[in-house]
Amino acid sequence: MNLQLIFIAVVILSSPVVWHLANYWRTKLMLLITIIIISYIAPISVFIMAFVAIFQWLIWKNNYFKYKKFALLLSICLPLLPLIVYKAGYKLDHWIIPLGLSYYAFRQVHVAFDCYKGVIQKPSLLEYFQYLFFLPVMLIGPIHRMPDFERSLRRLKWDASMFSEGMERLLYGLVKINFLGNFICNNKLTLLALHADSHVLKLYLDIIAFTGNAYFQFAGFSDLAIGMGLIWGIRVIENFNAPFLATNMQEFWKRWHISLSSWCRDYVFQPLAAISRNPRFALIASMLVLALWHEISFRYILWGMVQALLILFAVQSRKLMPAFSGFINNHPFGRWIGRIWVFHAFAFSCVLIGSENIASLSTTFKQIFR
Repeated sequence: MNLQLIFIAVVILSSPVVWHLANYWRTKLMLLITIIIISYIAPISVFIMAFVAIFQWLIWKNNYFKYKKFALLLSICLPLLPLIVYKAGYKLDHWIIPLGLSYYAFRQVHVAFDCYKGVIQKPSLLEYFQYLFFLPVMLIGPIHRMPDFERSLRRLKWDASMFSEGMERLLYGLVKINFLGNFICNNKLTLLALHADSHVLKLYLDIIAFTGNAYFQFAGFSDLAIGMGLIWGIRVIENFNAPFLATNMQEFWKRWHISLSSWCRDYVFQPLAAISRNPRFALIASMLVLALWHEISFRYILWGMVQALLILFAVQSRKLMPAFSGFINNHPFGRWIGRIWVFHAFAFSCVLIGSENIASLSTTFKQIFR
């Protein structure tokens, strides 16, 4: 949180200078500010991202995609390699910790994949650096897409309403993180669970507290990123869209961590479904990638599998029980039943990742079913 407050201060304090420059220099100043701040806080992040970006750009510039298919694999695997090594447990000193590695690695894969497919025009090195080194999304995402970012840069102009909206989003984010997440969920609900008479009620309140805190932390930090982007005139993708109003788990994953789930859909599910002709396999693989993005561990593998099964249940229920599915998804009363199901299905699945290890997970399940 301290780093994010530094980023907020830098964005707000630099905004008068940014908006008094011509558009050409405005974007360069944003890039320069980001590189200076990140180089001071986490120099290894700058080195990794710059090295991979330059390597990828050389592949695109020389059109190696046309002659050597392995160039695509290399330009995709190179940003993933430090991510996998770090997630697997190799830790660095805090001074050179790869800040925001999970987010910018997936952004680099997105650009490499879309350049290969011809979906986007190959960027210049400066354009690519401006996309990667954008301070508001460096630490906690979202995984915004390059075409949207470039479109915002072309339309960049002072807009008082956008600036005001950005300040509001910062306030919303801070309230979600500190009041709703830390104070209500992490403090008051946990304290309430501690004094619960029934062990079942205690476990239930602990699960609700963990899930609620996770949502408010993720959504709050996304609000901070969106707010900072708006202050600099860039609209970043929304990352959460009232996920607990979803009536089934397929809809839930279209509303929760939208930038990550849509990335897995576009770059894991769709390619694997096209190659294998097996959408179930592609779904399981994409949810495993989504889970392992958080942490490479057995508990997250289990969690990803559970999410895939819950989505498959939603898909199959529409085919096998159309009347029931229609009631849950369309009827006013049925929708509330669906929302209660979605919240509790996701919350209880989070028991898998809320436990520190398999032993504590086993103890938790024994207490639940005791």
